[in-house]
Amino acid sequence: MRVELYRWIVAAGITIVTSIALAQESDPIAEYRAMFGDDNPAVFWEMRGEELWKTRRGPKNADLTGCDLGLGKGVLAGAYAQLPRYFKDTNRVQDLESRIVWCVETLQGIPASELLKVTFGNGDSQRSDMEALTAYVVSQSKRHPPTFSSGSI
Repeated sequence: MRVELYRWIVAAGITIVTSIALAQESDPIAEYRAMFGDDNPAVFWEMRGEELWKTRRGPKNADLTGCDLGLGKGVLAGAYAQLPRYFKDTNRVQDLESRIVWCVETLQGIPASELLKVTFGNGDSQRSDMEALTAYVVSQSKRHPPTFSSGSI
């Protein structure tokens, strides 16, 4: 009788340990971390955006490093955190996306219609250059708090 009880206890213990192990294996967050670590897959969009930002393109064969997002030409750190804001060169308030479109048109000579052919979040495997450029610029402001001052609007 004791042997049967012992076998039952051992079997129950194995079942519990197996159940716990299986539950841990099916944890989607643990699986995600196992695949990517602490990195966010958005880093690939940021990398693509950085390449687009720094690559000479368009009829003017220029890059976007001269784009002024409000903190001076080429300054990206913290720029997104201070948008939207008024820009004297366009005489209007612009958010990040409208400012990037303006910079692409002005600096590179690429028409907005060309840049916006592929729309945001269209569900296709093809992604827009705007998504990548936006992801890159936003990534440069990750550690900068938003600024809400009356002088920027």
